Amino acid sequence: MLCALIFTTVLHSINKLMKCFFILIISTNFLLFSHEERSVISGNIDNCDTLFVQADTTIVLYPDVEAQFPGGAAKMKRYISERLHYPKIELETPPYSETIVEFVVNKDGSIEQVELRKKGIKEIDDMYIKLVKNMPNWIPAEMEGKKVRSRFLLPFSIHFQ
Repeated sequence: MLCALIFTTVLHSINKLMKCFFILIISTNFLLFSHEERSVISGNIDNCDTLFVQADTTIVLYPDVEAQFPGGAAKMKRYISERLHYPKIELETPPYSETIVEFVVNKDGSIEQVELRKKGIKEIDDMYIKLVKNMPNWIPAEMEGKKVRSRFLLPFSIHFQ
């Protein structure tokens, strides 16, 4: 009888340790591979101190209100035209080039994950990427009255003469 009680107690303790170990492994893997914003919540499950990490990584593709450059499209065109200086290009370049820059506007209006969706001429594409990365914070998108992260596509085209 005493052996059965000790055996049951040991199994119960091992079960608690395994739960803690499993939660720790999940949390550790999440911390290693996530590069997004995180909020940390601590708790206690089965007498095991735990650490939960919640990432706010949702990107809303079709928000109720789209993210926008401060001042709207006209201000953005002005911002771009004042800062866009095309490099000298060899004569072999095509007479027309189109590039689409894709990026994420965060809840605070900051811009991240700037990449090319459609590539044009490398030297000019690099200039567009730098221009977008240096933009001021945008007005974030909204969904049901709350600020959300959203994806934005910004097309650029150039005609050579």
